[in-house]
Amino acid sequence: MTSHTPNRDLAALMRLASMSNKGLARRVCEIAAEHGQSVNYGHANVRRWLDGVQPRGMTPYFVAQAIGRKLGRPVSVAEVGMLPPEGNHPVQADKYAEHLTDSIEMISRLVHIDLAGASPRTVDLDTSTWSEVMVRWLLTPDSAVPRERVSPTGAIIAVQRSTSLFSQLDYQFGGGYARSALIQYIASEVDPLLRITANRKVPELLCASAALLRLAGWTAYDTGQHQAALRYLIQALRLAQEADDRALGGRILAGMSHQANYLGHYEHAVNLARAAQRGAHSAATPTAMTLFYAMEARGLANMGQRAACEHALDQAENWFSRRIPENEPEWLQYFDAAELAAEFAHCYRDLGDAPRAIEYAGLAIDTHDPMYVRSISFCRTVLATGHVARGEIEQGIALADMVLSTTSALRSGRCVSYVRDFVGRLQPYVKSAEVAEFCERAKDTLGRI
Repeated sequence: MTSHTPNRDLAALMRLASMSNKGLARRVCEIAAEHGQSVNYGHANVRRWLDGVQPRGMTPYFVAQAIGRKLGRPVSVAEVGMLPPEGNHPVQADKYAEHLTDSIEMISRLVHIDLAGASPRTVDLDTSTWSEVMVRWLLTPDSAVPRERVSPTGAIIAVQRSTSLFSQLDYQFGGGYARSALIQYIASEVDPLLRITANRKVPELLCASAALLRLAGWTAYDTGQHQAALRYLIQALRLAQEADDRALGGRILAGMSHQANYLGHYEHAVNLARAAQRGAHSAATPTAMTLFYAMEARGLANMGQRAACEHALDQAENWFSRRIPENEPEWLQYFDAAELAAEFAHCYRDLGDAPRAIEYAGLAIDTHDPMYVRSISFCRTVLATGHVARGEIEQGIALADMVLSTTSALRSGRCVSYVRDFVGRLQPYVKSAEVAEFCERAKDTLGRI
């Protein structure tokens, strides 16, 4: 006879949420139906869960979601005293699905694994995935039938506004600040919408969902969850392709390029950026093309190809001069002159040109909207690095101390890595008391994050 340990975590959460066995069973059945699954749970099933029996399949996720909705906050599978079932990890979520319904299923599994806290945190990605996805996207022909745009419904507008809200939180507080709430929103609101409309292919919903999934991938990237980031970006790209939105698809490829560059896969970063340029050229706005060329320049800078990098930066500048801000999509509104200056600064830092890195980093800091706290922090670190490269240690450390104060408040793994990179560049001067003291401050700050 199998013995089970009573699930006290589930019992405590049910008391906190004022949920009866019957009430939880009903909510689990409703959520399962939203995800295309038919189950028939009753109070006796909940009694067994409370006794310690692990439910099968996706039910642990549905239980966590049911209680989370009642409490008004995300609840993980671990919090309800259950485990994600073996074999339900979204292994295929890094595949570019042939059919839309398959992609929607991958998205559903991906967000539920994410909410359960079971997403892999490895940085060892299969780099061939970028090549495969890029080729699949490039070889997909544009729709031959002009698509009539329709006014978005209230549900679609809600997704668009939620993307804007979560984006602002990401800019100000880092990808880790509201990430769990973002994933919970996708699971509870977007996933059911996609399932309901899968056979009707509502382009406006697909575009809005793709933009939100891109943001989910970006927040995962910012917090160091690179495998999850790539999977979200792949599924976002698949939805953009289904909606025939080549410009948004290019934006998502540019995000993949940014991640590849950050992880040191510079050739992949360049190729992804070029795929964005070529695949979206006829549909992309001038600002989108600016971004695509800037991503190419970043990869080339890290490869030490100065002439090619500066050619890409020239192309970015030329496209930017044609920009009409009010004609840009919502997901590109952030990219302004300050962002372009920041891209130039990063490129010249990586090329080892301290004077020009200082010039552009200073310009970016002076013109950035204060809301973009993380971007300003990055630029301050680039500026500090430029001063150190010129032997201006005191100026560099003064700037880096400002970065430390914001890094401790930001939930951003990338900000932490910028600080660590700067500390590494100080090593030739470590015998200086001023440098040694800063390194201790940095170590103490990073140790508390």
